[in-house]
Amino acid sequence: GGLSVIGAMLAGWSSSNKFSMLGALRAGAQMISYELVMGLTVLGLILVYGTLDLTAIVNHQSGRVLGVLPAWGIVYQPFAATLFMAAAIAENKRIPFDLPEAESELIAGFYTEYSAMKMGLFMFAEFIEIAIVSALFTTLFLGGYNLPFMNDTGFHLPLDFNIPLPHAVVVLIQLGTFLAKVLLLSSFQILIRWTLPRFRFDQVLMFAWKFMLPLCLANLTVTVVIMWMLAR
Repeated sequence: GGLSVIGAMLAGWSSSNKFSMLGALRAGAQMISYELVMGLTVLGLILVYGTLDLTAIVNHQSGRVLGVLPAWGIVYQPFAATLFMAAAIAENKRIPFDLPEAESELIAGFYTEYSAMKMGLFMFAEFIEIAIVSALFTTLFLGGYNLPFMNDTGFHLPLDFNIPLPHAVVVLIQLGTFLAKVLLLSSFQILIRWTLPRFRFDQVLMFAWKFMLPLCLANLTVTVVIMWMLAR
């Protein structure tokens, strides 16, 4: 996430175009602001699972809570999941946070002077980030490849009703589950792009620093207190 800021700033500065430079400044300010929010939301989840290993986080989400709910990150940290998705859309510079581009104001933002495959690479990077954000959200908050009542041997339903499956079939189901979750989240992000109007730039930054950041800190504080009480 941090490296993408450098690319946007260099692209706008090297264009020798005031609109490109203004778009680059907007992109840098916005991306840095929402990267902080994304990091703080993930910290709460790291405290819950006690690891930075994504594979271990997914394994922790294979159980159930209260015997019914899946032990997914969104169950333990629903508030953080909402903040993470909002910050991820802003980090990706998609509507309603597409102020670095803002075609009606800044032509095309920091890549105004680029065309052909060079512009294609910028567009490809933005669109592939939708899939990457969806995959990361799935891994952290939606259990990754896990399905409720399923483990490596098959389905284990309530009332001791079991459906054993070959390991190869389980792997294919888990792979399809992960891809389906990523596809649904990508579609959700595109749906938001088609639905919401654009903010003003000052509103975008105030939303990050005066609204989302305090909420992230509050969520992190509550998580720390709860984990401390449970550990006593």
